[in-house]
Amino acid sequence: MQNKYIYLGLFSLMLSLAACSSSNDNDPVEPVLPVDPPVVVTPPPVADAVFNVQITNLTNAQPLSPVGIVFHAQGFNAFVDGDPASLGIEQLAEGGSNAELLAEAQAATEYLVSASTDGPVPPRSISDVVELRFPSDQLDTARLSLATMLVHTNDAFSALNAVNISNMEAGDTLEFFGPTWDSGTEANDELGINMPGPDFGGEGFNSVRNDIFDRVHFHQGVVTNVSVESGLATADLVERHRFDNSTTKVIVTRTE
Repeated sequence: MQNKYIYLGLFSLMLSLAACSSSNDNDPVEPVLPVDPPVVVTPPPVADAVFNVQITNLTNAQPLSPVGIVFHAQGFNAFVDGDPASLGIEQLAEGGSNAELLAEAQAATEYLVSASTDGPVPPRSISDVVELRFPSDQLDTARLSLATMLVHTNDAFSALNAVNISNMEAGDTLEFFGPTWDSGTEANDELGINMPGPDFGGEGFNSVRNDIFDRVHFHQGVVTNVSVESGLATADLVERHRFDNSTTKVIVTRTE
């Protein structure tokens, strides 16, 4: 009798397992849904801040060399008062070329954009408008620097050095006056053979630095040969070549 119950128990267990197996086989299979690719959100392009720069030559008889203009972040300086001039400043202040100065700016981590006027700016005249643009998200610390040689001098240049334009809104205009600096790289002998420009056509850049000061400093003005008492008898500069500070006026307008 005991064996009978055992067999019945085993039989019931087998039926149960079979039922379970049958139930599992017939359960619906959950479908595998495709995974959507991640959504890539492309930020809108940053609009440019657009600036117009125009330079007025305030002198009577000092043509300005092509003006090198640079927008950059805070931290860059084209020159420092009391420090030796860079090669770029030396070449500009002695010979009127802004190529090396612009290259120095372009190599700086703070560089944003640069340009040059198409040509010299004659005395008592205004340059063409130069348009420059850079991403508006770089405006927070934006600065403007520019430099140009007074070509009837040994090594005088008019410049703005890292002036703040970061708060300018579209439609704003700012006016700056550029003082005149001495690069300290060439002695101010005022000899025509050492001054380029239409009046003399003398030597421009010379790699030999013969000014004993050899530091950028505020220019004291030319002496000229105006008189025996107060002039420089050997100077080829005359009264009309004199200049007052400032020698340039710079108009900066943000158009966009």
